[in-house]
Amino acid sequence: MILAVVGTRPEVIKMAPVIHALRRHGLPVKLVTTGQHHDVRMMGSFLETFGLEVDHALTLVHRDLLGSFIDILSALAGVMSRTKVALALAVGDTTTVLATALAARKSGVGFGHIEAGLRAFSRELPEEEHRICADAIGDLLFAPTRIAAENLVREHVNGAVHLTGNTILDALRSHPPTAVPRARRAGVLVTIHRQETVDDRRCLGRVLDALTRLSVRELVEWPIHPRTLSKIIEFDLDLPPNVHITEPIGHIGFLERLASARLVVTDSGGVQEEAAILGTPCVCVRESTERPETIDAGVGLLAGTQTAGILAAIGEILTDWDRFARPVPHLYGDGRAGEKIAEACAGFLESKLPVHLRAVGG
Repeated sequence: MILAVVGTRPEVIKMAPVIHALRRHGLPVKLVTTGQHHDVRMMGSFLETFGLEVDHALTLVHRDLLGSFIDILSALAGVMSRTKVALALAVGDTTTVLATALAARKSGVGFGHIEAGLRAFSRELPEEEHRICADAIGDLLFAPTRIAAENLVREHVNGAVHLTGNTILDALRSHPPTAVPRARRAGVLVTIHRQETVDDRRCLGRVLDALTRLSVRELVEWPIHPRTLSKIIEFDLDLPPNVHITEPIGHIGFLERLASARLVVTDSGGVQEEAAILGTPCVCVRESTERPETIDAGVGLLAGTQTAGILAAIGEILTDWDRFARPVPHLYGDGRAGEKIAEACAGFLESKLPVHLRAVGG
């Protein structure tokens, strides 16, 4: 039995192609949701989009980083002890990923890390700690890009490294947005949600200031993350008055918006990737990024989190838009990442069988 564990909506997007590929191979797989994104707006519609049903839904008591980690770790250990699990899979860099890795390791279960090897080279980021720890104890490390694979080799990890491409390309090709002619692209799309951006009042204030100034001359749409909104309220900050604020939208709807925008301003790793695939220039509101491929390819800029830097990056792209507005899906493989991961999982499980069973195909 394989457990596919997800905690957030980006994890659903990237895990879905793997689950479907595993099932095509005839491998039994159960889906576990950890409750990290407990708001149905943030998770439910994404499961429906990809035709996934939840087999085990965990309930979290705590919402802080340490408390939620302990809750997820304990609950996953319980699931693994009650079922005959041979391999657990998690994707990305969240609390859910680290908890899955440790629960598997301590339960004698194999662990496969999808999207392994990404590095921002900033240990101040909780996501960086999660990635490093998960990769250090993983049995199967699925690197989405050559840079990620090289990071793993340089770190002398013990697990088997597989260069698979990124499942986000598989997922996007399964639900492609309507192609929008370049001349009809309009507006700026915004997504901001990461801890280092929204949990710091001064940082969040600088981002809001940049959006306020931008919206004076550009149409700006922001489907706001509930956590970001709660922090704005907590810090007694003002929403940019001219920005079109909406509730979170589903995966297909978001891709449609992204494909029709002239520019996206984001601190999301997955959105950086989707923008590069769709040819939407990206301003990354971060001090460092674990997706250097988009910057190296010249389809996005790393802006930092200062108001002036964000506005300068936006201005540079809009001034020379044609240079940045290029789809570069090849950065993320050939669209068969889910299949490659499933094949590696099948090989791993077969290697655990007695020799006489392997001889007859398990």
